[in-house]
Amino acid sequence: MAAKPELNSQFDPGVIADLRAIVGSAHVLTEPDELLVYECDGLPQHKYPPRAVVFPETTQQVSDTLLLLAGAGISFAPRGAGTGLSGGALAVNRGVVIELARMRRILSVDTENRIAVVQTGLVNAQLSRALAPHGLYYVPDPSSQPACTIGGNIAENAGGIHCLKYGTTTDHVLGARVVLANGEIIELGGGGVEKPGYDLLGVFIGSEGTFGIATEATLKLSPIPPAVRTLLADFTDVNAASRAVSAIIAAGLMPAALEMLDGAIIRAVEASVFAAGLPQDAEAALLIELDGMEAGLDSEAEQVEAICRHHSARNVRRAESENERKKLWAARKGAFGAMGRVSPDTMIQDAVVPRSRLPEVLAETYRIGAKYNLRVANVFHAGDGNLHPFICFDVRKGDDVRHVQQAGREIMETCVRAGGSITGEHGVGLDKSSYLPLIFSEDDMTAMLQVRTAFDPSGLCNPGKIIPTPRGCGEARAVATHNTQSSDTQLPQNAATKAVLANTTFASQAHALHERSRTTTNARVAARVSAQRLFEELVGIVGAQNVEKTSAANRTDISLKPATELGALLVAPGSEAEAAEVMQIAARDLLAVVPAGAQTWLDAGNPLNRADLIISTRRMARVFEHEPADLVATAGAGVSLADFKKQIALAGQSLPLDPPDDGNATLGGVVATGLGGAHSFSQGRPRTFVIGMRIILPDGRLIKAGGKVVKNVAGYDLCKLFTGSYGTLGLITELTFKLRPLPAETRTIIATGSLDSLFSNARSMALSLWAPQAIEIVSPRLAKLLNVGESEHAMLLKFGGSSQAVVNQTAETLTSLRKNSSCSIFGGDEEALWRSLAGVSLRTPGELISRASVLPTRLSLFLAELLQLDQASQPDLMWHAGVADGRVRMIAKPPVYYREAVRALERLRKKAEALGGSLILEKAATEIKAEFDSWGSMGTSFSLMKQVKDQLDPDNLFSPGRFFGGI
Repeated sequence: MAAKPELNSQFDPGVIADLRAIVGSAHVLTEPDELLVYECDGLPQHKYPPRAVVFPETTQQVSDTLLLLAGAGISFAPRGAGTGLSGGALAVNRGVVIELARMRRILSVDTENRIAVVQTGLVNAQLSRALAPHGLYYVPDPSSQPACTIGGNIAENAGGIHCLKYGTTTDHVLGARVVLANGEIIELGGGGVEKPGYDLLGVFIGSEGTFGIATEATLKLSPIPPAVRTLLADFTDVNAASRAVSAIIAAGLMPAALEMLDGAIIRAVEASVFAAGLPQDAEAALLIELDGMEAGLDSEAEQVEAICRHHSARNVRRAESENERKKLWAARKGAFGAMGRVSPDTMIQDAVVPRSRLPEVLAETYRIGAKYNLRVANVFHAGDGNLHPFICFDVRKGDDVRHVQQAGREIMETCVRAGGSITGEHGVGLDKSSYLPLIFSEDDMTAMLQVRTAFDPSGLCNPGKIIPTPRGCGEARAVATHNTQSSDTQLPQNAATKAVLANTTFASQAHALHERSRTTTNARVAARVSAQRLFEELVGIVGAQNVEKTSAANRTDISLKPATELGALLVAPGSEAEAAEVMQIAARDLLAVVPAGAQTWLDAGNPLNRADLIISTRRMARVFEHEPADLVATAGAGVSLADFKKQIALAGQSLPLDPPDDGNATLGGVVATGLGGAHSFSQGRPRTFVIGMRIILPDGRLIKAGGKVVKNVAGYDLCKLFTGSYGTLGLITELTFKLRPLPAETRTIIATGSLDSLFSNARSMALSLWAPQAIEIVSPRLAKLLNVGESEHAMLLKFGGSSQAVVNQTAETLTSLRKNSSCSIFGGDEEALWRSLAGVSLRTPGELISRASVLPTRLSLFLAELLQLDQASQPDLMWHAGVADGRVRMIAKPPVYYREAVRALERLRKKAEALGGSLILEKAATEIKAEFDSWGSMGTSFSLMKQVKDQLDPDNLFSPGRFFGGI
C-alpha cells in the first residue's frame, strides 16, 4: 500500500498573499522571528515551527481561510492562548496556525435563559468578570483561567478546580458554530434546546482541534453560589490525606472542589508570590470548598473537618474572609508557576485514577522518581483522582531527559493498571499519542478515526494529534478500511479541494473501496438469505429458547419488512461474545438489526425501512460493579434502571435520571434514547452521567469508549455519540456511570391554580437562589391522573439536599406561593409520584405522544399555541412542562381521521421552530408517521450526521430509516 504523501510538501508562496487578502496584511505572520512563539505551546518539549500564523476576526474569515488552505492541500492547527500542555496546538509539517486571539467578543448575554454567546478567542476569566454584575458566572475554571480561551477549553474539554461537582466544559457548552476543514460552516448542538440527531457537539468537544474550528460558542451560565465555605487541612502524611479524600466522598458529601498539594508543592508556593500561609512543614494539604445554600453549609463543613481529623489531619482551618479564600485558591492555581523555583525544567503529567486507589498510586509515583533519581512533586484534583505529577529535571544533563521519558511512561502505566486514564484534562495531543494504546485497542482507535474521517476526510485539520502514527496508511486508514460512502459526499464540497484530494492516495483508496463495496453489496443483497440456515445459526449461538420467531402480523410496534419468510427474529444474546457473533452474521447477510432493551422504544422515530433481527439485551444483565468511594458503577446494558438505582442506593448513592419509564427501562435503552425528565435541568440527562461504554459495531467489532474514571479526555468522547443515537450506530452492551450522593432529605410541594399564576411563580422559582431540583407544570387532566388536582393546572416542585437547606427552601417557597395559589407539602410517596409522572407516556398505549423543546422564556408562547389547539380539537390532551428548561411532553388520543393529527402536529412544529426550538414525534400510528417526519429539521449538521453514520455503519444495518434521510 502506497504511503500517504507528506502534507504541505508544496507550499505555494502565492498562498500567503491570498491569506493576507482575506484577513489583512498585518494579520498574517511569516517571518522566522515572529513564528518562534508559535512553535510550541505550554509544553516546550515539542517544537514545530509553522509556515505562517493567520489571525482571522470573523467566522467568515476562518471559513475563507480554510477553503483556501484546502484548495492548496495545506494543513492547519487551531490555536487560542497556547496554554495547552500536550503539544496540541502545533502545526506539524510546516502547516499554518489559525490563531483566534482577535475573536474575543461577548456577542450576547441572556440572563433569563442563563446563556451567553461568545467568540471562542475570549479569555475564560473575562467572561465570568463580565457576568458578575448579573449574579452569574461560567463554571469551568482551569488553572490557566486568566489566560486560556473558551475555544481552547472546548478543544481540550478542560476541567478545572470546580468540575468535581459541576462537570467539565462539555457540561457547560450548549452549542457551537464550527468551520470544517473544507470551509463549510455548521451549527452543532441546540443552543439550549433539544435538537434531533446525533450529539455531534458532544463528540466535537475534546477533539483537540482535529475536527474543525469552533468560532462561536453558546455557553450555559450558573448563578453564583449564595454561600461558600473553604477549608484547609494539613497532614504529615500524603497517604493519610489521600484516605481522607475517599472518606469525604464515601460520606455522601459533594464538595465543589477538593484539591491536594504535597510538601514539595507547598514549599514552592510559599516561596513564591502566591504564598498564602500554607504550613511549610506539612507533607500534604487538602483545599476543600463547599458551596450552596447558607442553611446547612456549616454542618457540612463540620462534617468535612471531622473526617479530616479522623484521618490524622494536624490542623483544619476555614477561610475567614473572601480575601483569604482568594489567596488560598491563587496559591493552588499558582502552583505550576511556582515550580520554576524548584527545578530548571519540569515535565508535568496528567493522569486519572479511581479515588480509592490514590494512596497506592501516589506512593508508586514517588518510588518511580526515586528509581531514576528525579524529584517528583504532586498537586492535583484529588476529588476527581486527577493527578498532576511534576517530574523535576535539568535538560542540560543528558541522562535526565531520557530518565524523565522513562519515568513518565512508568507513571502512566501505573495509573492505567489502577483502572485509570492517561489524561484527565490536558489532552493527548502530540505528547501522549504513544500512550493511547495503553487504554484503547486497535479497534477502539479505528472507530475513533472513522468518526474523525467523517468530520475531516481531507486529513488537513490538525494532523498528527491524538491517534498514534504510523498506522498503516497513516490517518486515512479508517477510510481505507471501512468507508463505503460516495466520493461526492465523502470529500469536501468545494471543487478546489476535490481537485487537490483526487490525486492523493487517501482519496483514491476511499473511492476505490466504495466502488468495490457497492458491487459486493449488490451481489449479496441479490442472494436470498436462507431463513432456515439463519435460524439454525442463531440457535447455535444463543440457544433455542433465546430466538423468537415474529412477524409483521403479530408485532404492531415496529414496521417490519424482513429479508426472510420467517419474519423478524428476536434474539437475546447472553454475553458480548454471543452478541458479536450475531452481529457478524447480520453483517455477512446484510440483515437489518434493531437493538432493544425493554422494547418500549422500538417504534421511536420514523418507520424503519426493514427489520430482520431484533437483538434484545435482556439477558445481558449480569455485570454489576460498584465502588462507593469512587462514585462510579458499571452494569450490563440489560440491567433495569430501577434495579440499578436500588443497588446503588444501598450505599447512599443515586443516578439522578428520570427518563420516560414505566419501571422496565433498561440502562441501554435509557442511554440509547438519551432522554431525561423533570430533573434534567438541575441534574442533567444521560449524556452527563455516562463515562464509559462498550459497544458492538455493525461488523461485529466490540469497542470501548471512555473508561471507568469520572474525568477522562483520552481520545474522542464516543460515549456522547452513541448516547441518544436510538440504536442507529451500534449495540450498547455495558455502561459505566458517575453517580451522586443521595440527598439527605427531599420534599415535594404541590400547588394548584391558574396556568398564568403557576407559570409566573415557576419562573421566579427557577431563577431564585433556592431553585428546586424539579419544577413541573401539568395539565388538569394529567393532574387528576396523578391525584394532585381536579380541574385546575398543578405545579410540582421538588427540593433536595441537606435537611436544613430543604426546610428553609420549602418554607420560603410556601410563603411565596400562598400569596396567589393553593399549595402544600406533598404527604404521600414522593418517589412514586415522580415515577408516575416520568412514566405516564408509556402507560398510555395507543396514544399520540410528542415532545417539544424551546428556551424557557419562550415556553409560555408555545403553551399558548398548545392550549388553543387543545380547546379546538384535543379535549383529551394531557401535557407536562419543565418551566426551567423549556421541555414539554404531550399525550393525546389520536383522532379518528389521522390527517387531523398531522395538521395539529404541523401547527405545533411550526410554532416550536419559529421559537427556535423543535418538536419530535415519539409515538404515533404508522399512517401518521408516513406523512409527518418524526424529527423535523436537523439543521446544517445533517450532512455530517450522515457521514458519521456512513463511516460507522456503511451498510446501514442498524435501525435503517429511523432518522430523517435514511439514517
